[in-house]
Amino acid sequence: MAHKSKVSPIIFILATLCFLLPFVTVSCNGQRVASLTGIELATGTTVEQPQVFGPAQKKRVGAEPLATLAALCAIAGIGLSFLGSRLAIAPAVSGAAGALFLLLLQSKLNSDMSKEVQGAFRLDWEMGFALALLFFVAGAAWNFYQFFQGKKLSAAPALSPPAMRSNAAAAMGPRTASFCQHCGQALAVDARFCGGCGKAVG
Repeated sequence: MAHKSKVSPIIFILATLCFLLPFVTVSCNGQRVASLTGIELATGTTVEQPQVFGPAQKKRVGAEPLATLAALCAIAGIGLSFLGSRLAIAPAVSGAAGALFLLLLQSKLNSDMSKEVQGAFRLDWEMGFALALLFFVAGAAWNFYQFFQGKKLSAAPALSPPAMRSNAAAAMGPRTASFCQHCGQALAVDARFCGGCGKAVG
């Protein structure tokens, strides 16, 4: 089981590292304006916006709350992964929430860009976003699997006492199945005299 416990934190570490990669590229009339990483979306950044006339102007891009929440889910998933299979539901929920926040972020930014200057701006979603989404889904699926496997294992000991009693009864079977060689009556365990005819046995 030790090697299994390492899978979940590794998945969430990879999901966290994906936020260092480009998440989205912004283009305007076919010209690339900016490429933003997941961290830049989560914390905010400054980009240079080209102008029709004159030099490019710097513009502050505020933090996207959905990207921030997704990043926090990735970090939380790392810590929650060490709680064990019985509490694997916690990192599973963290992974599912992270994937949901990323999908909502994608939908929101696509909607916002379509309204900018009659659709002059365009968003292209990069590999970092796709990989982060993939690792979130993988983290949720793995931990849900571990959680239900843990429930099965915790229920298994409840079946062991009857099984032990059954095995004990089977082991004692040959001792209780002896009969008196004189009258044929069944004998009690360790009996020295037959309860039917009274003669010595054994």
